[in-house]
Amino acid sequence: MSKYRLVAPFMIVMLVLAACTAGDGGEGSAAPGDGGESAEGDGEISVTSLWGGAEGEAFQAVLDAFEEATGIHAEYETVRDDYAGVLSTRAAGGTPPDVAIMPGIGFMNSFASDGLLISLEDLGIARADIEDRFSPGILDIGTVDDVLYAPMVKLNSKSTVWYHPSSFEELGLSVPESYDDLVALGDGYDGAAWACGCADTWNLTDWFESIYIRQHGVEMYDQLFGGELPFTDQSVKDSVTEMTRILNEDQLVGGVNGALGTAFVDAIGQTFAADNDAWLFYEGGFVGGIATGQVNEELEIGTDIDFFDFPAVGGGGTPITIGGDVIAAFTNDSDVAEFMAYMISPEAGTVWAEQGTIISPIIGVDSGAYPNELASKEAEQVANAEAVRFDGSDLLPAGSPDLGATLQTALNNPEGLDAALEELQVGVEQAFADAEG
Repeated sequence: MSKYRLVAPFMIVMLVLAACTAGDGGEGSAAPGDGGESAEGDGEISVTSLWGGAEGEAFQAVLDAFEEATGIHAEYETVRDDYAGVLSTRAAGGTPPDVAIMPGIGFMNSFASDGLLISLEDLGIARADIEDRFSPGILDIGTVDDVLYAPMVKLNSKSTVWYHPSSFEELGLSVPESYDDLVALGDGYDGAAWACGCADTWNLTDWFESIYIRQHGVEMYDQLFGGELPFTDQSVKDSVTEMTRILNEDQLVGGVNGALGTAFVDAIGQTFAADNDAWLFYEGGFVGGIATGQVNEELEIGTDIDFFDFPAVGGGGTPITIGGDVIAAFTNDSDVAEFMAYMISPEAGTVWAEQGTIISPIIGVDSGAYPNELASKEAEQVANAEAVRFDGSDLLPAGSPDLGATLQTALNNPEGLDAALEELQVGVEQAFADAEG
């Protein structure tokens, strides 16, 4: 199990990421060398990720910049539903994309262990030549058995609570300092204050992880998502209870059933569209770019939209969780090698940062590249955090049951939570055993 736990200690190095500006190293793309056996490319590659909407458009800007720089066309495919399952099926059937960007470290490890991924060394990109572009430990996230397969290319804080500053002013509210204060924002309000895209189960895993790490601390968080602490532990039930103090019939737009039928972007619309129903929404830093670039371009930052840090819950302090994506190659040819080299360059990181939907992990991306104060503020939050941990559900190995589906049960059928947690734990144990075997 230790190879899956390696991510958590390394996340502390994120404290310096977002505040970094260009240094002496990391200029230009890593040039594919003679270390691999790359075939000659045909000028086209296929790339998949799960981003759509504003996030997909931001990534397309990076692909367009790559084509302009190299003449190689990258055909982008977004897979919104069951990305891990679709990618696994295609890889097993011998028809994977040339390059995939993955949020799940567990299933990336599985692909690498099964010999399906091409290492950066085999693509002619030496780790020593790119190491100074990343803070110490970041490249270890995409390393399996001492071989680098998947460098990180984007990250976002998942400790941002989004709100209407104008509503706070109108209601005489202030930014909460504790979770009790956060709950109280919706208490006594005439109507539901919160929206949730609870139909997309990862929204619920993020809620749970943000509460768990603040209630129980980073050590227990590492144990839970490292397979050392069972999901049947009382600490899990305690955090689910805290979660449902907000995600309940009274606090949610449409009640529990309405929220369980609402997708992520639709929930942002419920909060930030011109005819919004809610004025509070929890999700990651990417919400800002989606809200202002896709949902409502008329939003005025600081008046109509802003975020505050997810507050303390218990004795765990105020560490933050992040989501991040790694990039890996299934095909070994010169076009893929050039694309992988480009994607870990400051040039690519800068183009992406300018879109306002991500924080770049690449040193050499100037903080001035971010297009607005929301993105800059997110970068500062990551840089100044007391501790940082990777998204817990993305640390679980391939084949693990959907934690978010279990949390949907907690909202919809609380009496069934114990049985759902027991079933979850059986599946997680099996996934860890399979990964070790």
